[in-house]
Amino acid sequence: MSFFAPIDDSASEAAVLAFGETALLRPRSQVQYAESLADMNRNVVSVRGVFSARPARSDLKGQSRGSDLTGTSRVASTASEFWIAAADAAGLGFSPAKGDLLTLAGRPGCPTYAVTSVQTTDLQDLNLLLVREDVPE
Repeated sequence: MSFFAPIDDSASEAAVLAFGETALLRPRSQVQYAESLADMNRNVVSVRGVFSARPARSDLKGQSRGSDLTGTSRVASTASEFWIAAADAAGLGFSPAKGDLLTLAGRPGCPTYAVTSVQTTDLQDLNLLLVREDVPE
């Protein structure tokens, strides 16, 4: 156990109390070239964490011919993440995986995101990188 673990636990608890919200994590099994189905080996869980969405920008560079396409095109997007403290991550019962769905049930319209990457810190916090997904009603 790290010397900083108790300090991190206190800081994580304060962050979740101040900024946290409840989300539903729905596991899905990944099938190539097909719609992902619910993963029957992992249950849907309710988890507390901190959602953040910040502006992101990507530059598209192409070839130019004469006076065509001078400069760079920019695409504006949002980088969305959901951070789960180590104590909450330990209580999930499974490890989140790429393709799982995260629904922010407390927000208007219950936005749903697909997990594109799962990052684990050295203190076992989880950071889920997300992309918005349209889910049929």
